[in-house]
Amino acid sequence: MQGDSQQPREEHNRFQIALVAAGALALLVVVFFYLFSSGPHSGSGREAHLPFGPEEESYAQSVEFRNFSMSRAENFIHQEVTMLSGEVSNAGGRPLAEIELTIEFHDSLHQVVLRETRRLLGAASLAPNQQRSFTISFEHIPNDWNRQIPAVRVTGLKFA
Repeated sequence: MQGDSQQPREEHNRFQIALVAAGALALLVVVFFYLFSSGPHSGSGREAHLPFGPEEESYAQSVEFRNFSMSRAENFIHQEVTMLSGEVSNAGGRPLAEIELTIEFHDSLHQVVLRETRRLLGAASLAPNQQRSFTISFEHIPNDWNRQIPAVRVTGLKFA
């Protein structure tokens, strides 16, 4: 008789251990995604915006974008990533060290469903009359995005 009363207690203990292990695993997954899936556009470590006063705003008309294309790929943690590729050219007379872009994805009603700020160039400046290819990746685009090329506009410039 005593063996029968021990069996439910052992099953209950195993269930509790499995429940604690599942909770710990779930917590570990949440921490992993918090640490590794947040990009440079999220969190409190946000970079300051590039200058965009009257001089930069006037020069922004000399920064031209063309040959946009969209593609999808899988990143190293097996997530789908959407990539925007294109070419940027400097049609003005000053070299550019960095360009800050605001990229807006829209839905079928032309409402903004995602707005992100990204930077181009960084290590190598863009001389006058020079062009360069770029690719920007996005990990999380809302499902109601209309699958069209997003709106891209210059919202900051840093002259070299």
